[in-house]
Amino acid sequence: MVLGTYLAGRKIVRECMEDNVIREFMNKTIYEEIIPTLSLPKEELKEFAASVTDRFNNPFIDHELLSIALNSTSKWRARVLPSLKKYIEINNELPICISASMAYYIEFCCRAEINDDRNVEEFYNAHKGEDIGELVENVLANKEFWGEDLTMLSGFKEAVKEDISYIRQHGAYEHMKKCVKRF
Repeated sequence: MVLGTYLAGRKIVRECMEDNVIREFMNKTIYEEIIPTLSLPKEELKEFAASVTDRFNNPFIDHELLSIALNSTSKWRARVLPSLKKYIEINNELPICISASMAYYIEFCCRAEINDDRNVEEFYNAHKGEDIGELVENVLANKEFWGEDLTMLSGFKEAVKEDISYIRQHGAYEHMKKCVKRF
């Protein structure tokens, strides 16, 4: 959610939680794409997700999205990649919002002043000007980032390219609306 909402012009978490589209995108990602891939008791996972939402809604904290975006590459690998792979294994299809999160990650790294490992920053500086197809191929195939070649996940490269094209034409916020409507 963080990188996409930053691209959509939001600056702090509370702004995201006050927006129905962003909140629905976050909830669909958590409850329909992430929780079903985890092996902990479902009620425990739902309680944890609810506590995160409550913390995000705290009106006294201005948690900046750029602070959360720090080291996004390693966070995506550790927190999102396992759910992507498990979702595909369980459902034999790509998760729409998680796939979109990769497109948001790539666009964020190409547009924003990222604060990540030096090799990540150097990689994006070297690849920013590539066309969407080349860029997505190079990012997903980067084993240093992901520990494996993500172009090998059936349909993932194509989905991310399509998502980035849509984001560049219509914006990240409209893309989130599109993802929410797909469900």
